[in-house]
Amino acid sequence: MPYVAPEEANNRLLDFVGEIIARHESPPWRERVLATGRFRLLVHCWPAGFGHPKHYHPRADEIWYICQGELKVTFDEGPTLVAGPGGILFAKKGTAHDMVSVGESPLVMLVFVAPNEPDDEVSLSPQKVEFSR
Repeated sequence: MPYVAPEEANNRLLDFVGEIIARHESPPWRERVLATGRFRLLVHCWPAGFGHPKHYHPRADEIWYICQGELKVTFDEGPTLVAGPGGILFAKKGTAHDMVSVGESPLVMLVFVAPNEPDDEVSLSPQKVEFSR
């Protein structure tokens, strides 16, 4: 997930995933919850079939925690894993991955990336991801 400048994040001392969901309309959307120079945390909501094309982070690790729905991630040239609610997926720096929301219900996930640095995402696909704010 792309860099988030600290001033672009909510950076609230306390927030709730349910309240974040309630602040938004139909997916796809993402909310920049927290950001410092050391990490960023976002909440993403994707409809079934929505995804993020193949990319990697040369300097950052990425972690996804699935709150609802299902996320399918393909790492490098394999393996492909599917995680549902409570599942945690991890891509260490330099690991190419693509992701897609699978299943019937919208995907809601927490996305942690560390460190949070500009220009840390290298796309391996001409496709672009569009989110509402």
